[in-house]
Amino acid sequence: MKIVIIENEDMASDLRKSLEDRAVDLNRLGVDGKLAEEVDRQEPDLILMDEHIRLGSFIFMPDCMRLEREGRMTCLSIYQNKLLYLLCACMNITVTRDEIHRMLWPDIIVIDQSVNNLIFQLRKLLQVDSHIRIENIRGVGYRLSVE
Repeated sequence: MKIVIIENEDMASDLRKSLEDRAVDLNRLGVDGKLAEEVDRQEPDLILMDEHIRLGSFIFMPDCMRLEREGRMTCLSIYQNKLLYLLCACMNITVTRDEIHRMLWPDIIVIDQSVNNLIFQLRKLLQVDSHIRIENIRGVGYRLSVE
């Protein structure tokens, strides 16, 4: 699964256009049709950021990187925001560590501890609501669930 989180419709149309151009470029470069089709099948799932997401007793506002509960606002770092949004977008689905790495740090290599720290931070923020769980799926990744 490849996921790209986009912030608005303009970004979505730009990304779709660049993906279409990629297929054209592959054909122009002499890549045979079968291989071009294989590359096209790997097109990412586009997820448009919503303004508000209800998450247990929290309201998550990814567009302004905030988490609200009982009138109290908590500002999130850009990485906390992206990871929480990815987990929300894939609610009850295991997101692999590789997917998290590709989503949060597409152009750099980071150590696994970076993901561990972000998960720890999110769990700490969300721990006041016992219905929200970020589960560790051993050797695979993480899954967000709300009871």
